[in-house]
Amino acid sequence: MSRRYAIALVVLLLAGTAGCAQGQEYAVPGDVCGVEVQPALLKPLLPPGGSFNQSKTHEGGGDITGCAMDVDKRRELTFQASLVAADLDPLEVKSTNLLRAGNPQKADIGSDARIADNAAMAYSACTYKGEPRRYVVELWVQEPSAHVNERRKDLARFITAYLPAAQKAAGCTP
Repeated sequence: MSRRYAIALVVLLLAGTAGCAQGQEYAVPGDVCGVEVQPALLKPLLPPGGSFNQSKTHEGGGDITGCAMDVDKRRELTFQASLVAADLDPLEVKSTNLLRAGNPQKADIGSDARIADNAAMAYSACTYKGEPRRYVVELWVQEPSAHVNERRKDLARFITAYLPAAQKAAGCTP
């Protein structure tokens, strides 16, 4: 093999692997919608990229809050938290959306939960301003994953930690 050919081959290999080695060039946040989280729980749900932005999506006067996370100006994650009546089943209300998110399965999180391929939803019974309520958290992932089982585990780990922290921040006591 000629030296010129070997150098060209090395350059091509390096150029080809440079795109594959793309990582998270942004800092993973320590909060979601103002609720403190461990960045290590959020990181596997975010794709590689160069820039990150978190913005509010709901100003619901306390009953509904939400935010979205964009990586490289593309929506990647959407979060929503809401206080609902104690007799309302939020999983039933959102059942069609959960089905669209891919094969929702019951999970042992809070009072009840579902983990789908591209979403997680959980709620806990609580008391808010002296009234029985349900505190509901939802996480919607925009892009499907080739590693569905791992994504589901990541969603479950995140929502397990996020539900009680968000509920406490909202002032809804168990």
